[in-house]
This record gives sequence, structure tokens and C-alpha cells, in this order.
Amino acid sequence: MARAKAGARPLPALDFISHSPEQTVRVGRRLGQHALGGDVFFLSGTFGAGKTVLTRGLAHGLGVAGGVTSPSFTLINEYDGRDAAGRPVTLYHVDLYRLDGDDAVASLGLDDYLGAPDAICVIEWPEHLPDAAGVDRLAVALGVVSETKRRLTFTPRGGRYLDLVGAIKAEAFGVEP
Repeated sequence: MARAKAGARPLPALDFISHSPEQTVRVGRRLGQHALGGDVFFLSGTFGAGKTVLTRGLAHGLGVAGGVTSPSFTLINEYDGRDAAGRPVTLYHVDLYRLDGDDAVASLGLDDYLGAPDAICVIEWPEHLPDAAGVDRLAVALGVVSETKRRLTFTPRGGRYLDLVGAIKAEAFGVEP
């Protein structure tokens, strides 16, 4: 992967088109099958871009039973699953859209979840998260291409997430890490 110049925006490690919600769920499932306790996923995109659809797949990959819904009004939904190493984890699906200001976000206590070895955090609208720049994570930007197609851009920050994207590339596209 090409290195970005100091101060430049990091280059995506993976950029592709999902042709249906079902395909987006499958991508999420693959992420979930590789997820480990402590992982953090930042999902950005407009309303209806597929953030919760991707999270639904990720939850399935963790073996979460039952449905996954958007936490728009509850702010955080919790689901019990198992990570890729077979350890029990809690999936925290967080929606920061409705929160206004750093104090409101801080009141959620996300510091208790981010990077915790028994937690996997999926955060929608991460631009509302104060000090997000210092968090190692896999950022996934979802963009609407058409009614059913979505562009997914994976940008890792940190070695763990470079490895994760490499594993996804190898399995899904036959590209060696």
C-alpha cells in the first residue's frame, strides 16, 4: 500500500462496490468472522447508506442470535457473541448522530468500551466522537451509488486493522496481504 505524506489523508486499503444489501451483509459477516475483542469499527455515510446493514452482517459473523437494529434512539445496542478466537464478546453498536457536543458524547462512557478485550465497538457517525483521531480502528465509509449499490471504502489505522483488511482482501478477492 502506498504511504501518504505527512499531514495527508491516509489512502484506503480497500475500495469496492457492493451490489445489494445482501452483499453488504456478507461483507459485514466476513468482518465479524475476523473480529477480535478490542476491535473498533467507525462507520460513516449518509442516512440509508448501509451502516446498520453492514453491522447486521458483522453481528452474524460474531454468532449474534436475533436481529440487529439501528441504535438511533437508544444510542447504544448491545449483543452477545464470540470473536474469531472463540472468546465471548459484547458487540456495542453505537449511533452518535443525535448527540450534540463533546459533553454529550463523553456522557456515554465510550472509553470503557473502546479497545476493551471483551468488547467490539461499531460506531456510526464517528465524526461526533471527540479525540477520534487517536483511536486505532477500521474506518468504513459507505456511499450511495444507486438504489441498491453502495461504495465501501476501508481505511485502517493501526497494524491490527492493516492485517484485518489484508485477510479480507485475501479471502474475498484473492489478493495476497
